[in-house]
Amino acid sequence: MNYITNTLGLMLLTMGLSVSTQVLAEKVGEPVAPVITNKKTDTAETVPETERPEVAAGTNFITRTAPLPSNEGRDAIKDAVVHVYVVKHSYNALAPWNSDTQKGSGSGLIIKGGLVLTNAHVAADSTFLEVQRHGETKRYEAEVVYISHEADLALLRTKEVNIFNEVKPLELGDLPQTQQEVEVYGFPIGGTTLSITRGVVSRIEKQNYAHTDENLIAVQIDAAINFGNSGGPVISNGKVVGVAMQSGFFTENIGYMIPTPIIQHFLKDVEDGKTQGFGFPGFLVQSMENPAMRRKYSVDDNQTGVLAHKIYPDSPADGIMKVGDIITKIDGHQIQNNGTVEFRPGEYLNYTHWVDLHQLGDEIKFNIIRDDKPMEVSLRLDRPGKEFLLVQPNQYDKQPTYYIYGGFVFMPLNQNILGGMDPVPPTLAALAQEAPSAERKEVILMTQVLPADINKDYHHDNNLIIQKVNGEAVSNFKTFYQKMQTASSPFIVLETDDGYQVVIDRTEATTKQPSILARYGISTDRSKDLLPDALNATPTVAGSAPAEAETSVPTSPPTTVKVSPI
Repeated sequence: MNYITNTLGLMLLTMGLSVSTQVLAEKVGEPVAPVITNKKTDTAETVPETERPEVAAGTNFITRTAPLPSNEGRDAIKDAVVHVYVVKHSYNALAPWNSDTQKGSGSGLIIKGGLVLTNAHVAADSTFLEVQRHGETKRYEAEVVYISHEADLALLRTKEVNIFNEVKPLELGDLPQTQQEVEVYGFPIGGTTLSITRGVVSRIEKQNYAHTDENLIAVQIDAAINFGNSGGPVISNGKVVGVAMQSGFFTENIGYMIPTPIIQHFLKDVEDGKTQGFGFPGFLVQSMENPAMRRKYSVDDNQTGVLAHKIYPDSPADGIMKVGDIITKIDGHQIQNNGTVEFRPGEYLNYTHWVDLHQLGDEIKFNIIRDDKPMEVSLRLDRPGKEFLLVQPNQYDKQPTYYIYGGFVFMPLNQNILGGMDPVPPTLAALAQEAPSAERKEVILMTQVLPADINKDYHHDNNLIIQKVNGEAVSNFKTFYQKMQTASSPFIVLETDDGYQVVIDRTEATTKQPSILARYGISTDRSKDLLPDALNATPTVAGSAPAEAETSVPTSPPTTVKVSPI
């Protein structure tokens, strides 16, 4: 798992994530200056996984051929590069009853099976997609087949079958060397034809991907990567060595690409018909460069490693590793005192990169020292890393969950909400580093109050963490919602972590809710996923059997209001 990390975040230009980031996607039509917008999420109208075409198990997306002569190879590369046009329907993170539609574009490359590989942030929140090959004028409507927001990668397929089956797919190369020359292919802002820029690899290290803040290996290059380049191939010696991803903010000639190890992980991940992401072994470590610490744990100058200082309950490491274990190797690779592993002579990456290379279900071998005795343990990656987070990462392709009661607005805390705050309250920022527990699986946040006579004296309250409803603790948002819906007492009393009370007259709230919603132009008091049909729906995932339907508690009908344009 890479969300729980102390690495320094980057200031990146990625639209739709925060005011300091902007997606590298060009606006359709006349070139315009990029507009920085607040972080937003999308509607559920994107193609559901259950309706997406499945890729046969065992499909190998990676085609390996002999290197082509440079001119012939460049023509073949151009033939396999596409312009991706997208219409996005996204929501306001802090007022999710509001949404808007935007047009944009990115780039992509054709791989085996006629599929198009691009960035997740190009395809995320999409309601309409089209792809257009270099050298052609016709656009083909496309759909999302698989998307990994953690890896910032997506696979698209044209709705008209077999359109790109005859296109020679591009070959994936190896992780490039520093100072290796590269070419970036894509459709950046400033025109509609294919652009090719050149540069060299300047740095290889783990970085926070701007799309969901996942910490993965990234390659820094000095070739120009501009708005619209996202998803385009980065080529070296005729092979794809990466996919253009993001560029630096307030920097010159700094761009980043997703290298082939992450691309291969994604393509391998979806072979079973579903996207699972990256696993987490279940422990946190600290460096062992401090002399006093090394003496305390009897580590001599010839021994290197890191100290396990936290073991997550119900994780792969729970019951196998202990706080105080010194981890010396991962899959046979020696871990240095600063937590890095030498992957090439003189080049080091954080040891978690070797965790990232594994799929869910894989076992990782660790060499450890416990009580001065060396031993080897194996940990099986059984769940996606995000399941160990109290505050979930940025969410896309759905309306954010919200519930309004008597003018009080409630939402489960996630990174979308934190990204929409300026500044972020320290108490909420600290929660982003915590893991869920049986007592608290989600943070229930009263984000704001829509002022009305029945909520007087609470008008300035916002970002309150709700822990109890009528004296009963609530561990997640669904439990909170059900308790609010089934309350029968005259008053509903909400309590925060420090005992602060919000008292709501239940009869007044029910009676005056429609007028409050109408006053603020809100059409419904809850998000789509809280409607009765959604609560009773049986969730399914592409490539997996349907889950047993849950029986939901009786819910009151949603309050809806007809809103006329002003």
